[in-house]
Amino acid sequence: MITEKNISRVINREIKSPICIGSLTDLHINKENFLSYFQPLFQSLENDEYLVKENQITFLKNNFPEDIDSITSIHKPYFEKQLDIQVLAPWTSKLTIEQKKQFSNISTVTRQRNISTFTIEKLENDYKIQRVLASSFKQNVNDFRSWKREFKQATKEAVENKLFYELLKKAFELVASKHPEICKLKITSHFMRTLTKGEVKGENSPEGMHEDGAQYIISALVVNRKNIRGGETQIFEKIGDNKELIFNKELELGEFAFQADTGEEKTFGNDLWHYVTPIQPIEMTEQGVRDIIGFDIEIVK
Repeated sequence: MITEKNISRVINREIKSPICIGSLTDLHINKENFLSYFQPLFQSLENDEYLVKENQITFLKNNFPEDIDSITSIHKPYFEKQLDIQVLAPWTSKLTIEQKKQFSNISTVTRQRNISTFTIEKLENDYKIQRVLASSFKQNVNDFRSWKREFKQATKEAVENKLFYELLKKAFELVASKHPEICKLKITSHFMRTLTKGEVKGENSPEGMHEDGAQYIISALVVNRKNIRGGETQIFEKIGDNKELIFNKELELGEFAFQADTGEEKTFGNDLWHYVTPIQPIEMTEQGVRDIIGFDIEIVK
């Protein structure tokens, strides 16, 4: 596994905030069994329309700067599905033929997902894992991800099984290696598929370099890569107003990236951010996909 210590040696500067880049094999989880079980489950994810809505609003703001206040006023209610797409008509009706083509491209669904939340508590000789059902999801950040989003809950088949519980336990162990005193975590899981075809790129991180608003994250455990190039995981350290790239890797099947995410600069001294580059299809006429499992991790006690 690659850790913050390895990265420190490469960049010749100490990184204290936790980072771990590894594989299912490193976690003593059978890679073949894990991938063969979970890969088919990504076929049934729900379209993430929130990313489409955000792209549409950004596009209109860029093309109608004189109306930015009016567009901003409908941004959040449109995003949270209080208003339908007809609210955009005053601007979409004025688009040129080329702009309509661009608007159509950015309105293409390129992301699908579901979510599930668990608490995991370390007992004397075992773990207690409980599922927590939530009707909506927010992230503690300063962009559109802080608004309410409702996603389909993961099926029992996907997340209430021995393999997934084993992954939750390994996530606990990764955090406990830095905080041996902990006994309970809250983990929100994201099954996410990013899609690309033709000229339409699949944006893994449309918000750019970012934090996810959790104490720790597994930004991606890659379950499938098909007909794509790109999707490189990048980790940055924020120093003042600058963000310096300290690590980058195109994660392969069964590989994951774990890191401290929000508030770690107060605990460890380094302010880590992350990004994943867009994906594009190798064969332009065929769809490309990147499937990942991500975790947002909070220490409860």
